[in-house]
Amino acid sequence: MSQKVDAELIDLDKRIISRKILAGDVSEKELQNLLKKLPDVSDNTEEVCPEENEK
Repeated sequence: MSQKVDAELIDLDKRIISRKILAGDVSEKELQNLLKKLPDVSDNTEEVCPEENEK
């Protein structure tokens, strides 16, 4: 898998990624390796309560 494929997959919708896996353009193993490289940004989350935001 080239760096170009890595960059393209990060920006794609999960439906498109699924289509690429089914078409054989990307293997499940390649996708898993890419996902492992992604940084953990869970500390940047903010809890949102929809009931409070509705007026």
